[in-house]
Amino acid sequence: MSIEEKDENAFEIVWLGNSSDQIVSEMNIRNKFVNDNQLKEYLIDKIDSSIIVILSSSISFDIQSLIEYSQICAIYDEKFVCLYCLPQMISSVDIYLKNKQLDKIKNKSKQSYLSNILSIIRKYWFLIGLFISILLGYLFPSVGKTGGYIRSEWTVKYGCIIFIFFLSGLSLQTKQLTKEIFHIRLHLLIQIYSLIITPFLVYALSLLLLKTSMNKILIFGVIIMASMSTTSSSNVIMTKNALGNEYAALLNGIVGNILGTFIAPALIFLFMKNPMFDILLKSISIEDRFNYNHVIKKLSLTILLPLFIGQIIHLLWTKKIIYLRDKLYFSQMNGIALLIIVWSVFSTAFSNQSFQTMQKKDLFILILIDTFIYILLSLLILLIARLPIRHWQFSEKDTIAIMFCASMKAVAMGVSLINALYDKESTHITGLLPLPLIIYHALQLIIGAIQCILLKNWIKKKFQKSAKTLKDKNYIQSRYEDKLKTDETQTINVICQ
Repeated sequence: MSIEEKDENAFEIVWLGNSSDQIVSEMNIRNKFVNDNQLKEYLIDKIDSSIIVILSSSISFDIQSLIEYSQICAIYDEKFVCLYCLPQMISSVDIYLKNKQLDKIKNKSKQSYLSNILSIIRKYWFLIGLFISILLGYLFPSVGKTGGYIRSEWTVKYGCIIFIFFLSGLSLQTKQLTKEIFHIRLHLLIQIYSLIITPFLVYALSLLLLKTSMNKILIFGVIIMASMSTTSSSNVIMTKNALGNEYAALLNGIVGNILGTFIAPALIFLFMKNPMFDILLKSISIEDRFNYNHVIKKLSLTILLPLFIGQIIHLLWTKKIIYLRDKLYFSQMNGIALLIIVWSVFSTAFSNQSFQTMQKKDLFILILIDTFIYILLSLLILLIARLPIRHWQFSEKDTIAIMFCASMKAVAMGVSLINALYDKESTHITGLLPLPLIIYHALQLIIGAIQCILLKNWIKKKFQKSAKTLKDKNYIQSRYEDKLKTDETQTINVICQ
């Protein structure tokens, strides 16, 4: 044997047994043999080698047949218990295997660390993408700005929005929504709260904000945000994760987007009549001021038309579309398109130095306002849905759907509406107006994730309580039936006597 006594790096490890065992991959053992015959054939060409054999628990045979080979200096089981070792090699083999195990632990910790990072990225990829989009907009504003290299006023603000609603149309499984169509009370509550109560409530709050020194464009951006319909995907995902009625959320996402196309512009025109928002009105061309039909045409082309085309395609080739939806990750593609819109909006804002027209404290206040609005809207609708009134109180699952649908707002529709209101010359306004909506969208994802955990626990506790009650009821019923049988037996015995 050519190996020196203290040369602990000149060994070769081979595996004997089932090659699918975990230890093989963990220690990166290259030479694997299913039986001893294969190993013996291998040893013939390894006369000058020093080999350590690791035996799998899946194989059993007499190790004496291996000891005969001078190349084998040690034999261990898979738990690294020494079964045989040449006396002069004990120290070297021990050091070598310890080093191998340390390497295994290090590799495992690295893999675990990377796995955790990837898990976080997968879970919060949209929020991470949001920061990257803003950063790219700051670093390269001339690329994504309105009138920039890629002509984002067409490619992004129309192309991406059309793409988002087309994907939404493709993804809608309308056949599964038939059972929810007649849940009229739920639909009315969500749509009235989302498209009427919320806009006027936030408008009242905005009137108070107008008395402060806060940027008026941002204030009106908050009003636009509140006037939007619910999202078509985020609310469904959140509802599903919280164990709520996802089909109710899905149906209201569709209905909300259709109704919002007509109601949101009307609300914006109504609120814009306030003289305090003259700066916004002056930026709209005279022929387009309060031109409701003009805005509806633009919104119909970017929202309703692609939505319906996507749905028709889905109905015609349902199985193929479902297959493509799962393979191509429509939901993630939707999110990426939304991030491109955010990038374009911020590129325009940074290019026109729109943020220099606002004070730094305005951004901080805006984040607080959006947070307050979302939490307020969520709690308020939650209380309304659970009012202990006969024939009114909604179930837990329906309440979750109501809460997410009524409090969430769609970014794509908001950007589309702003594009319909203002032409490409009004970049000083279009750079700031979507900001409250973008911040609100990020917040509704962050806070919504926390709400999912709380609401899921609520549903689980309710289920466990119901299960326990049912179990107790069955136990009582069983005891009652046993008592009846006993009484019946005693009665029969008495009669027989």
